[in-house]
Amino acid sequence: MPRTAVLLSVGTELSEGVILNTHFRYLGSALKSLGVSVLKGVEVPDEAVVFETELRRGLEEAELVIVTGGLGPTSDDLTREVAATAAGVALEFRQELWDDLLRRYAGATPGGRPLAAANRRQAHIPAGFTVLPNRHGTAPGFVGQVQGSQLAALPGPPRELEPMFAEQLMPLLLPAGQARHPEEELVGTVLLTPESVLEDALQRLRRELPEAARVLWGTRVADDRIVLTLRSGTSRQREGLFEELGRALGALLVRRGETPPVERLFRSLVDRGLTIAFAESCTGGLLSKLMTDLPGSSQAFWGGVVSYDNEAKRRLLGVDAALLERFGAVSREAAAAMSEGVLSLSGSRLGVAVTGIAGPEGGTADKPVGTVWISGRAASGRHICLGFHFRGTRDMIRRRSAVAAFLVAECLVDGADPSTLERLSG
Repeated sequence: MPRTAVLLSVGTELSEGVILNTHFRYLGSALKSLGVSVLKGVEVPDEAVVFETELRRGLEEAELVIVTGGLGPTSDDLTREVAATAAGVALEFRQELWDDLLRRYAGATPGGRPLAAANRRQAHIPAGFTVLPNRHGTAPGFVGQVQGSQLAALPGPPRELEPMFAEQLMPLLLPAGQARHPEEELVGTVLLTPESVLEDALQRLRRELPEAARVLWGTRVADDRIVLTLRSGTSRQREGLFEELGRALGALLVRRGETPPVERLFRSLVDRGLTIAFAESCTGGLLSKLMTDLPGSSQAFWGGVVSYDNEAKRRLLGVDAALLERFGAVSREAAAAMSEGVLSLSGSRLGVAVTGIAGPEGGTADKPVGTVWISGRAASGRHICLGFHFRGTRDMIRRRSAVAAFLVAECLVDGADPSTLERLSG
């Protein structure tokens, strides 16, 4: 059972950024579940010298190297040749592979198109390697030993790669009776916190908590959150560090598991039989989009109003023109009036409004770019209205505004303490 792996994705369209590489995420997650540590992932162009150099380096560094792509029938599909060269063996023509391709693809229907001669390249496998059958395409994969490491080659298309890994390669990595259990870990989500602030907090807590000295962590930044993984040490030590982190940053911002904030809010709304409506200005419908991305969102979501222009705020939400003239559209007063308007319009139990300046233009000395007001209002009369100063690009400010809006709504639904958000506001 290999303990370490290197992932190598082949294709000029990948190395030049023309196509998004999804292989690393799928294979990294799958290998991690087996207890295999992925040391790195590398994208290489369709150039034999560069490819071979990276392949040899990977074989020296890890016990398993998985190559994806480069198994097609064209002259720039180099994986078979490079793998054979690295292994010091010849390519063998496997008649059974060619017969299978002919059976499956040549004249499969009346008037069917015969396989091109170029497809014969796909029936060549490095000598001594085991074939990984491809049930979803023409390119078989293969796996074998090279200098004490395992080398596996999988096709590039995800619809071919993923089932081949799960059905063909994984059983070979986990022989019967030799399954390896992944390292225990604690996964959490951290919201509205810069990665540097999270790192400083973890370093400080590890110094202050001798029992957490052996705990290690890793972070992955997603669109609207940081996914935190605590590993090593004991379960009690990981739990202790996580609990202290929640106290340090605020329990509202530190959650167990990897759950997007909109999903957590949605579940709370459904559990309590509540509906919510949004009034959006600077977020331009982002809150509504994220909510309706969830299956079954109609159970809890009434709808939203994108009141971007002041006239829309006035006509659709009933915001008083004099209020907008006096305080401006980006103000506590405007946000409060917007949430009141959407609550009345929708008849929902909750209304949340967002108004702000996402930039890059539009800021002033009094209201710089990133100024955002969020108002949450419940039919019961409870009202939370907070101002924030978010940093980043236009997209980042809008996404952080959406997270803050969901947290304000969560405080209204669950009765959570909004003091953490109040500390972030100002």
